[in-house]
Amino acid sequence: MVLRSNFVLLAVSLFAISTDVVSARERWLERDGHAVYLYPRRFGQEQPPAIQKIRDACPGAVCGTLAGQTVTPLLAAQPECSQQDMADQIIDASKQFDAATAAAMVAAAVEYRQAEKNTPPDFTKSPPALRNSVFCQKAPRNPELNGLVQAQDPANDPILFFDPATGQTVTKGSQANTFPFGQNPPRPALWPPPLPPRRGSDVTVTVTVSGTATSTPTDAVTVQVGNGATATAAPPAATATSTAGADFGSCSTPQIEFGVGFDGRKETSFQPVDKTSFNHGSADNIDIITKFMCDTLTNTCGANQAAKDLCAQAESAADGATVKTGAQADAFNNVFGIQTDFASVTVIDDQGKVVSGGTSSSAPPANAAPATTAAATAAAAAPTETAASVAAGSSSGIGNFGKCSVPQIKFGVGFDNRKETSFEPADLTSFNHGSADNIDIITQFICDTLTNSCGADATAKATCAKAQTAADAAAKGTGAQADAFNAVFGIKTDFAAVQEIDNQGRPVGTAASGSQTVTGSNAAAANTPPINNAATNSGSSDDAGSQASGASSDNASNLQTFSGALGGISAPAVTATGDGKFEVAGNSVFNDQKSAIQRSCDVQHNQCANAANASGNKDGLTVSACNDQQDQCNAGA
Repeated sequence: MVLRSNFVLLAVSLFAISTDVVSARERWLERDGHAVYLYPRRFGQEQPPAIQKIRDACPGAVCGTLAGQTVTPLLAAQPECSQQDMADQIIDASKQFDAATAAAMVAAAVEYRQAEKNTPPDFTKSPPALRNSVFCQKAPRNPELNGLVQAQDPANDPILFFDPATGQTVTKGSQANTFPFGQNPPRPALWPPPLPPRRGSDVTVTVTVSGTATSTPTDAVTVQVGNGATATAAPPAATATSTAGADFGSCSTPQIEFGVGFDGRKETSFQPVDKTSFNHGSADNIDIITKFMCDTLTNTCGANQAAKDLCAQAESAADGATVKTGAQADAFNNVFGIQTDFASVTVIDDQGKVVSGGTSSSAPPANAAPATTAAATAAAAAPTETAASVAAGSSSGIGNFGKCSVPQIKFGVGFDNRKETSFEPADLTSFNHGSADNIDIITQFICDTLTNSCGADATAKATCAKAQTAADAAAKGTGAQADAFNAVFGIKTDFAAVQEIDNQGRPVGTAASGSQTVTGSNAAAANTPPINNAATNSGSSDDAGSQASGASSDNASNLQTFSGALGGISAPAVTATGDGKFEVAGNSVFNDQKSAIQRSCDVQHNQCANAANASGNKDGLTVSACNDQQDQCNAGA
């Protein structure tokens, strides 16, 4: 028999139990029994905006489920094609909905495909190196994704990639997936030991390229390089007699060149001649280049079937020639009726040593390979850049700047639509960086680029470090800093005469003698004094001045209207490429303007956060302030 008192006792017991502290552990995202970590880099957010857009694109559980599945493909260890497969899955699912819903899902899938994939830093290096994610090598199922790849953090080392298949660092060009739409990794080279280097301070290499031309060929181009060697290259002529019926659409006739110095390489390698039509870096394995060019005919150029068939024939012809020699480029070009003689270029290994059996010549070539007639003419017409400036720089003791021009900085109003005075590189081809209020941002980028892209020698890098120090010693935020930097390279400028302007367009302090303040569309040109470039050929045209005078027309095409610039870091320019796409300066190309502007905002936020962390999050330059600025920038998209 149960007594009433027992019920009271039971109730008291339950109450006592309910008041105990309940302990539990936080649940982490797991996979295979291990916690999943997203490396806290890039944009200050774990998930790109596209994921929420996928969730909102369609009613019901379909898009919610898809959105939940989109996080995993962006993790560092996921296979290289998992992100593309996920985007294909979203587009496949869109086909069950009405046209408006399907369009929203496709747009979200396209944006998701171009989102950045998470990659871990390489902690074996000091400081840890930031790595890119490798590219998918198969075509997508849906045509809306043709030609799209994931974005890469502009702060990454451009040479280093993280391969999820091995969990290791791989270098650009070492395997196919370090380029978009590449091919299989290069075949191992079965080369004999290299010949010993020739002795002597001066070595002359003459490379003669034969061919047929309908007009008189241009004169040979002589290039002076850092070791005192002189190379003379007669440009090959090109014909297109075998391309009858082939229409390459918006692109030029495919052509490949072979030589030393591409992308700062010591070894000989291959690259497309026309980087506008076929925008791909160099590679040791020609298959990577030929595959990319033939894919581009389909994905971008709008070429007809005859052109695609011709490209396939050219691929086969290149594979039939001696591997890793210029003969492969000649064989490829010949199918298109273009006669070149890259077979005469000496093969060099990645230690800068001659590979025996490469050509009949035993002397190493200079940093110039045989070029097309058009390329040779352009080189001869620009004495202030590339070969000429390198030669002058070497003779004056400031170093060899590889494929880049002698560094130089401008100071003025109107750069990147700014109201205030700011700094930017004079040569945006060699040093592609937007303007900044703080010259240290520009000088650091230029000096880093000498190592990362230009292939400059140790003397050039040391000169750049001296120039950085000189700029820091001048009055902060004034043109005197640009003058001090340029003077170390033997370039005399008078940017100190430019009136300093604040971000409200108001003069700061007292104008220097002879200075002027100009507002409006021509401000950048008017505030840029004449430049006497002592490091380049005497009598050459003022290249930096001509770039400044064109700033207003360049800025007019900038679609990024956000003008906020915490820490002097502005959002990079967004421009229409003319083929329906939009490019973010120094970053990626997008299919729609909104995505491009958002990426511009993201790039600014990333650089702002880096600057905030470097400065200790003081004086208003904090990561939180950078986050707020990003929200304001995105609102304008």
